[in-house]
Amino acid sequence: MLAPDLLGCGENEHSKQQIAPEDWAAPLIDLLREHNNTPAILVSQGASLPIALAVIKTAPELVGGLIAISPPSWRILEDSVPKMQSQLLWRLLFQGPIGSLFYRYARRRTFLKSFSTNNLFASNENVDAEWLDTLEQEAANMTTRWATFSFLAGFWRRNWTKQWQDIKQPVWLLFGQEATGIGRSKHWDDAQDRINTYAQQMPNASSATIRGRNVLPYESTTECVTQLQSWLLHN
Repeated sequence: MLAPDLLGCGENEHSKQQIAPEDWAAPLIDLLREHNNTPAILVSQGASLPIALAVIKTAPELVGGLIAISPPSWRILEDSVPKMQSQLLWRLLFQGPIGSLFYRYARRRTFLKSFSTNNLFASNENVDAEWLDTLEQEAANMTTRWATFSFLAGFWRRNWTKQWQDIKQPVWLLFGQEATGIGRSKHWDDAQDRINTYAQQMPNASSATIRGRNVLPYESTTECVTQLQSWLLHN
């Protein structure tokens, strides 16, 4: 099993660059070519799905299947953010002192706990010290802000739906029974709507639901692993 840090994440120093899904995908493709003799099963969590799609588009021969845990709502994957808008956000907000101050504010433990409680976990009790310690450690390196800001600026936001529907490899979707959108999308994105839409748009994909909201590998680790193993054994 390979679980590498994504470009812009981890302990190393990172350059100030705008990162798109293809940029995140490139080192993953190199890693797969170096370590795998057979096609790999990609596992994505949440909004990292476009990175997996970028890997498949560039190197489909390296991928034997895709597991998407808590995939974004269909509407999010369908809506594009104009590149000019992302560039403006990057240049005017994230690149300068405002961006630096915002990142310092957002990596405080109190903010991380509030965000996790409001957006990620179904149960407040699961927002524990181990989770918060991990987030704090990841955010301690200020140069990781460029990956975060690339995501927030929307460089990943484009219409992915056709590519998603055209995948030839087996696809398995795992949803949280209490899944919601994050931020403003909470008002229109709920678990049942998401599940129903995926069933209509991707009828050939297998799917399952387990307890939890938006970070299932952490919220419901045992159930998540059990479901994943079951799908792998039968595919």
